[in-house]
Amino acid sequence: MTTNNLGRKLSVTGKTRESVILFFDNLLERKFSDAEKELENIKTRKFPDEEYQKGYINALEGLLLSVRSGDDRDFYNRTHMMGKTLENYIDEFKDFRKLPIRTQFDQGFFSAWTDIFQYRVNKE
Repeated sequence: MTTNNLGRKLSVTGKTRESVILFFDNLLERKFSDAEKELENIKTRKFPDEEYQKGYINALEGLLLSVRSGDDRDFYNRTHMMGKTLENYIDEFKDFRKLPIRTQFDQGFFSAWTDIFQYRVNKE
C-alpha cells in the first residue's frame, strides 16, 4: 500500500505525515527502536501550534508505551481493531476535538488518536 493511501484523512500533512506513517508502521510491527527514532523525528516537524504539537506527541508517546507493554488495561490494547469499530472511534475522537472547552493540547492529543485509528482503517 502506498504512503498516500495510508496517509489518507490524517490530520497532519507533508513531511510530518510521512514521519507519522513511519511511526505507526514501526509501532504496529513492534519495531520499538525504529518507532522511537521516528518519534524523535516527529518532534522536529511543523505543527499548527506548539501546544497542539505537545498534545499530539504526548498521545504518540502514550501509544508507544501502551503497545510496548501489551497491558490490556490500556485503552488501545483493549480496543477491537475492526472496520466499523475503528470508524466509531474516529468519529468519537473527532467529536472530542470539536468541543469548545478543548485546549490546543487537547486538540493535538485527540488528533493523534484519530490518526492512529484512521491509519488502521486505511491499512485494511
